[in-house]
Amino acid sequence: MAVITDLPENPVNDRAGSRNRGRDRHMANTEPRPELGTHHVELDPTLDPLSRFGSRVRALVWPTRTLVGSERWFDELYVWTADFEPDRSLRAQIQLAALEHAFTMIEHERVERIAVTVSFGSIERSLEALVRTLDSHRLTTHRLSILLRGAMERLRWPYRVREFIDLLRSYQVPVGYRFAEPRASMEMSAIDFVAPDFAKMLAPISVREETWFEMSREVNALGLTRESFVLAGIEREEQLRLAKQTGFVLGQGRALKKPYFPPRVMRPR
Repeated sequence: MAVITDLPENPVNDRAGSRNRGRDRHMANTEPRPELGTHHVELDPTLDPLSRFGSRVRALVWPTRTLVGSERWFDELYVWTADFEPDRSLRAQIQLAALEHAFTMIEHERVERIAVTVSFGSIERSLEALVRTLDSHRLTTHRLSILLRGAMERLRWPYRVREFIDLLRSYQVPVGYRFAEPRASMEMSAIDFVAPDFAKMLAPISVREETWFEMSREVNALGLTRESFVLAGIEREEQLRLAKQTGFVLGQGRALKKPYFPPRVMRPR
């Protein structure tokens, strides 16, 4: 699936808590940011929609797979900023570029299905541009999934977000919700508002069975199904075992499949 930043709006690390918030506030989503070093790839201006941001914006793709059998569900485009915190306007531009890049990957058959994260704030600021992008790719929208993310208390124009959700469903785009808090029950109002088709949360790092079973009960209490709940950050075999044991079906992380760099697609001359 393809994912993009909700940066300052939800600057949390679901696993490490407040002591890591400063470190993680620049990340596009909740997955562990890889060590880039000399392995990072700068996006070429001639190849993809994210290129205009240069080396300030970086990207990976995380395969989302079933925990048993490793059937691929979708790939997620994961984008983050390098060593700076964008303002809300720039964040909206980056998310829009990620959506355009996701469609490029679909239309050049580099992925079967892809997902992107879009924040409430970006929808409020850039609804018209998002609508134009979806409309211009209407023949492939059914291969896209959108993860929404944001704080309900910060919504200024909820009708704009509602309009976007309704449009996505008219295009047969699955609408998901990306949890920012470590406990699903802390975002009940957002779940009620979005009524997601699927959801995503960072997997606990704890290997205590009680922690995992408590998370499973919270998911059920919210009316979500574990069959459509993605656990991200499954990095170790023990996490994978506990996810299976507690009935979860979908996941991301190196214990399932390593991420890869977004395919570079040449634009027509």
